[in-house]
Amino acid sequence: MRQHFLVDWAFGIRGAIEGLVRQNFPQDLRQWPLLHAFDFEGFQLDENYAVIVLKDKLSGVPAGGDELRRFNHQGAPALPPRVEDIQLWQFFFRTKLELRNEDGAFLIPIHDSGKSGAPADFDLFSVAEQFFWNQQLQFVVANYKAHLHAMNNQAPTPPSQVTYNVSGSNARVNINSADFSQNIVQAQSSAEVFALIGEAVSKIADRDAREALASSAKQMQEAHGTKTFLEKYQRFMSSASDHATVLAPIFAPLAGLLT
Repeated sequence: MRQHFLVDWAFGIRGAIEGLVRQNFPQDLRQWPLLHAFDFEGFQLDENYAVIVLKDKLSGVPAGGDELRRFNHQGAPALPPRVEDIQLWQFFFRTKLELRNEDGAFLIPIHDSGKSGAPADFDLFSVAEQFFWNQQLQFVVANYKAHLHAMNNQAPTPPSQVTYNVSGSNARVNINSADFSQNIVQAQSSAEVFALIGEAVSKIADRDAREALASSAKQMQEAHGTKTFLEKYQRFMSSASDHATVLAPIFAPLAGLLT
């Protein structure tokens, strides 16, 4: 692995966050902590995957190590990572690494292009790896946007839930100068999310799969707000992963119902 792999990816992630925020939330650029000052560190989960962590700091220049350290925490979701487990991965990292809302952790496949900068490594990602990266980035940005919204809009009677969906039928990302971007931003209630799920499921061509997912979505909606919701969510996502191309736009808003 090249000497500056960790540094390249720390700044590549920062650039990807900036690209997504600049396109979708330009009014928040000056309030987004990781775009201004951060420390970084990296851990190697196994020979194929690493986690890059950016931690907000009030001021100063970015700083961090130059090597991936061994990851000593147990209980991680299974590798290779699945899109439906993004929320579980984020919960795992935030719990084990004691991250704050302002910090960010990103799971990446280890591909060393031998060239300087993250974009060259990103070009080596498989289609599935690029899709996971895209959904992970959108999830992290959407979650912090919801936190920022709550911090900036405290009122005597705040809304019970604000879920930001940063997605689209062709949602892609921007890593520094590599342009992969077209995103739609919406604030959605749980009723709107389930309506979107129904609409997306109706577009699945296979009749048996469509009916099974519709039934699973109904069970998940009925369980929302109860202790069984996580079980229903995981069951739905397990089946939905086989139709990721059609259902990709609903993954981020659906995961927001877990928070």
